[in-house]
Amino acid sequence: MKIPTAAVVLLGAAVLLSGCRVRDVRTVTIRAGGLRDEAGLAAVRASLASLPDTRLTNRRGDKRTCMEIVAHDFSTGDVTIRYDSMKVGRKNLEEAISKAGFDTPGFPAAPPEKRRAGRGG
Repeated sequence: MKIPTAAVVLLGAAVLLSGCRVRDVRTVTIRAGGLRDEAGLAAVRASLASLPDTRLTNRRGDKRTCMEIVAHDFSTGDVTIRYDSMKVGRKNLEEAISKAGFDTPGFPAAPPEKRRAGRGG
């Protein structure tokens, strides 16, 4: 019995597509050196929100978002971010935080004239 080529192709495509990930949600904690207040956190939010092709939300459980700040600790400078790694990478998050004016493990804080969110010196 011969199987039509189109049926084989469709079956193969269905098998391949069923294994493809559409979202890969991860949570990471990044140390933002110097983050000590709400103004600084607002600068971080603004810088993260400016990343291309991303959406930052304040509402937990929003399925349309690709990242959200889920926790922060001003005593250590830690910022915990849940993000979709299929849309944005950890290094992009670290760079955005540095552009808000805070040191991160991979990037030094941007000088005041280069900061995205207008954080004071």
